[in-house]
Amino acid sequence: MNRLAPGLGAAAACVALSAATPALANGRYPAAGQILVDPSDPDHIVIRATYGVLTTRDGGERWSWICETAIGYSGFEDPMMVVTGDGSILAGLFDGLSATRDHGCGWSLAEGAIGQRYVVDLSLDREDPASALLLVSSVRGNDAILTQVWESKDNGRRWTQAGADHPTNFLGVTLDSAPSDPRRLYVSGRWNGPTYQGILRRSDDRGATWEDLDVPGSDDRNLPYIGAVDPVDPDIVYVRRDGDGADALLVSTDGGATWREVFQATSLLGLALSPDGAMIAAGSDEDGLWIAPTSTLEFTRVGSLGVRCLTWTARGLFACADEAVDGFTAGVSTDEGKTFSPLMTLDRLCGPPPGCAPESSTGQACPGLWPVTARFIGATDACGAGVPAGDAGGTGASAGGGEAGGAAASGGEASAGGGCACEAAAGRGRSGAQLSGLLAAGGLLLRARRRPRRVSAAGARSRPGPPRRTSARGRRGAPRRSRAPRR
Repeated sequence: MNRLAPGLGAAAACVALSAATPALANGRYPAAGQILVDPSDPDHIVIRATYGVLTTRDGGERWSWICETAIGYSGFEDPMMVVTGDGSILAGLFDGLSATRDHGCGWSLAEGAIGQRYVVDLSLDREDPASALLLVSSVRGNDAILTQVWESKDNGRRWTQAGADHPTNFLGVTLDSAPSDPRRLYVSGRWNGPTYQGILRRSDDRGATWEDLDVPGSDDRNLPYIGAVDPVDPDIVYVRRDGDGADALLVSTDGGATWREVFQATSLLGLALSPDGAMIAAGSDEDGLWIAPTSTLEFTRVGSLGVRCLTWTARGLFACADEAVDGFTAGVSTDEGKTFSPLMTLDRLCGPPPGCAPESSTGQACPGLWPVTARFIGATDACGAGVPAGDAGGTGASAGGGEAGGAAASGGEASAGGGCACEAAAGRGRSGAQLSGLLAAGGLLLRARRRPRRVSAAGARSRPGPPRRTSARGRRGAPRRSRAPRR
């Protein structure tokens, strides 16, 4: 008899029960899906997680938690985010654009033409981080799709449309500009029919006109997501083809006219290009971490880290991981992924930002949700965040695995197995960290899960609504609502 089976069954029941309690991280497994580094302040870092947004202003020593409610979303939505040149955080929501300009305390939805529109993607001009782009794409009456590109030159305060509306049978999913030529824009997506061909739209005049370029092998079941644009050559663009059975990385060196498949994996939750464009990293929680020189694009597996997102800056290669397995929620590598230092662990998470006024969005919504959230995710009271000792439960970094596991021990002890957090809502029971430990011991850890498919075959063809964003783009960490953040 498998002695783990009863315990795993109980754990599964706990997860099912927690799903009915929105305050408990929406019943979702605690995980990070995007890492952002402030282009003007490398100590200001933002992480989007399944249980809210985490921020630090001291390079990762202490982290604050911002609840989803304060930002304006809930449920299973994973908004794409950017940090602009003045430190503002912008979040693209199903219902519009939410922004904060005071370190995460006050959030407000944009008004005007982009209000109440589905913001499917956000991007920054790397040479001018005050300049931002957003993509809206949503189904309107008679299955007509409204897809538009908007731009801001003042850190997201005012927006103007870049060019005319895209064709009403085009569903957009990602956009980016070329770092070396901001007039070069790329938007990826697919036609509504009859073939549902995936395409890349390219503009050389900041959206005034567009050229359509097919992405081979892409359709409504294999959507093309822009992964990165080379920092020196605007014609070199990387696209992640997100498939039902496997993901593939494609590269074009002629602005999308022709393509070459260079890598395939079970999934590509993370994709990131080094700041100089010389190296590219890809990976997932199922495939580990792979690195290649862009001169050869011959990938080598450098570790078994359970990658959930990747971002590459001058400081190093940032990765989201599974703290229960890898020992940290987010880490940074300065040796091209061979080793990682913990950047965010649950014992560094200190609850809502302490400086937020009670009447602010975060001050109103988050303090009351923090104690139960802390119990659910296994956060500790190590930094005096106000979670009653004994209620928070658990310890810091859980016992890890892979090459990052040992490095992740930043003072926390390994979680003990057994028990579950079913009673957390009532203020009793063991921590979410212990539940994570139990799932890890059984080899579960949701590794068998495939991130939500953005469009089902039948659903896409009957009503071509926007795909659910997964978390895998390189720069931002790589699938939105689970797509691979990019760069």
